[in-house]
Amino acid sequence: MAARLTRNDLLYDGCFAHVISRSIGKQNILRDQEDFNKFLKILKEVKKDSGFRLFHYCLMPNHFHIAVSIPEVRSFSKAIQQLKSRYIYYYHFKYRASGPAWRERFKSLIIENDSYMYACGIYIENNPVAAGIVKNSVEWKYSSKRYYCGEEDDLVDSYGTKNLPGIPDELDLCDEEVFENEIGIGSGYFKYLTREGRRAG
Repeated sequence: MAARLTRNDLLYDGCFAHVISRSIGKQNILRDQEDFNKFLKILKEVKKDSGFRLFHYCLMPNHFHIAVSIPEVRSFSKAIQQLKSRYIYYYHFKYRASGPAWRERFKSLIIENDSYMYACGIYIENNPVAAGIVKNSVEWKYSSKRYYCGEEDDLVDSYGTKNLPGIPDELDLCDEEVFENEIGIGSGYFKYLTREGRRAG
């Protein structure tokens, strides 16, 4: 049996990745509009300082998703750590809470082509619908969905959706097994779509 790859084995400088981080015990740590806006403000600041690019995101009450390109893994990991620690400092102060709230590690999965990036983005932005919070993903204010519907969002970096190749027919856009449990890694979903091996972005 092949050894299971760890996050550090998978990420490399210059890679594209789907990153997920959850709260401990699925507790809701983003509770109101002020909380979501505070998290977005911190995310924007650490993104600027670290230099990673962000193509899709969705904030949920107890977790968040981002699809990013990572120039330097060590810097990115520190940025995510800073994002979570700065938000929890705010959360503890506001709600008179204490103790850890995030799971220590974030989960990351490599994205190796444009088609998978696009499909992963749809999955990320569909999270509020899958959770029953809204009926249509565009109704959720705390994701990149509205950017791809034509609204301004200076947190999002464009990767040229007009030139994306088609999504594989067998890909279930709402399949959590594919997008969060790593079964897609090394599968046909990650094969380069041209002989030159053009990556997403």
